[in-house]
Amino acid sequence: MSEAVNGVLKGARRLPIVPLVEITLNRSAQYFLQRTARANRMVMDNQQWADYAFRLFEARQAEAIHHIVQKFDYNQQSASVITLSTTGQGSRTYVVKLRQQMCSCGKWATHGIPCSHAIQASRHFGMNASNFIPQYFSTRAYKKTYLGRFEPVYGEEYWDPVHFELVHNPTKRTRRGPGRDVTTRIRNEMDQPQRRARQQYQAHQT
Repeated sequence: MSEAVNGVLKGARRLPIVPLVEITLNRSAQYFLQRTARANRMVMDNQQWADYAFRLFEARQAEAIHHIVQKFDYNQQSASVITLSTTGQGSRTYVVKLRQQMCSCGKWATHGIPCSHAIQASRHFGMNASNFIPQYFSTRAYKKTYLGRFEPVYGEEYWDPVHFELVHNPTKRTRRGPGRDVTTRIRNEMDQPQRRARQQYQAHQT
């Protein structure tokens, strides 16, 4: 969720306070509207899992067909799964323990979605691997995430009168020396220009 908030605020950090609040409200409202529409579409399609989990699980199901399973223990529901190289040279063997929801490849633990090895092992044990998908990936949970409501803001002429006066502190605008004012705010990746952030990301990937 923090990454989603950062995406909403991207490009708005340098604005004055009033436009900053306005753009944050408008972007947040649009963000929720778009995802509510997406959730309604998934419900209409009788889709059990949100798009991320659904697409990842479908792709891993297709990949699992080519795996070879050797069952070892029914109580632990453990098996070794052999994956053949796409080039036809060599193979790899992974250990799957369904009762512990574990595979030695690490993808199941990382993504929360059963990996292709676990899916194929589940088939051999007569189990449905989709039952291992956590409920927070469900369409129902996705829709509940965006049940929050935003209200339109009335124009300033409709605001209630205030009974105090805002007084600016002139010392806050006094320069202490030549050059730009020194800020004490901790900078993060949102303060970087788009191009620089993209270049750093590409360099990290290589």
